[in-house]
Amino acid sequence: MNPDFEVIEIQAKTCGEVAAFSAKYAAEKLNCPVLKSDSGLYIDALGGLPGPYNAYFDKQIGIDKFLELFKNETNRKARIEHTFAYCEPGEEPVVFTGGGTGTIAKEARGTRGRWHDKFYIPAGETRTLSELRDIDHEYEASFWGTAKDDFAKWYMENKLK
Repeated sequence: MNPDFEVIEIQAKTCGEVAAFSAKYAAEKLNCPVLKSDSGLYIDALGGLPGPYNAYFDKQIGIDKFLELFKNETNRKARIEHTFAYCEPGEEPVVFTGGGTGTIAKEARGTRGRWHDKFYIPAGETRTLSELRDIDHEYEASFWGTAKDDFAKWYMENKLK
């Protein structure tokens, strides 16, 4: 269902907070259960930024300018986060968060996915998420953690009784 209103995304420190607020807001407006996802990229050298502000960073500076910030940076550690928040009207949201660690590449590689997919390299890999998605999207998805599976298990155990 595509709502006929804009779902509000708050400014927060974590994707979980953003997704939870949006899911609750939409559940109340639509008067039905809502599942909202959000993802973020947290970079050590930037004190955790962009975090849940991925879209804003992409829109404001894009990949090339973003990577220019890291031209001389030696600490390229980062982590990705993927969150789902489920909420029913009149209830508090239930949040599921997953993710993984990795590094920032020196240049963008690949053609698929969001902006950070083109320069984020998961731990144990030499290719970006975008490159991995081109090869095997199921393998690439494994680097986002278990939030989707955790939600599915919880939903089956708690809502499909």
